[in-house]
Amino acid sequence: MKKKIFNLVGKSFSSLSFTLLILSYASAAYAETPNIVTGFLALLNDATSWLLGLVPGTASVMIGYHALIKATVEGDQMEVSHHNRAMINILKAGAVGTGAVGLTKAILSYFS
Repeated sequence: MKKKIFNLVGKSFSSLSFTLLILSYASAAYAETPNIVTGFLALLNDATSWLLGLVPGTASVMIGYHALIKATVEGDQMEVSHHNRAMINILKAGAVGTGAVGLTKAILSYFS
């Protein structure tokens, strides 16, 4: 009889402990997002907003600079080809940079 009672108490205790364990994980799933995470997401969102304006603006200023220098070069084909290559590279880098920042901003929009 004593053995049956111990078995019953043991099964009840293990059942209760598993129930409490499951409930403790379930309450963590519905917890509020920590402040550090929301602050970091806000920081990334603000930084990408600035970068979406700075990257194309800087690229256009640099292309304009190389176009101006290319126009003032007199007859030196090496300088002209150097500035043509620089403008193409800046255009590629600006497109990649703007695309990367835009993709990051699109991914961040799912978290807010």
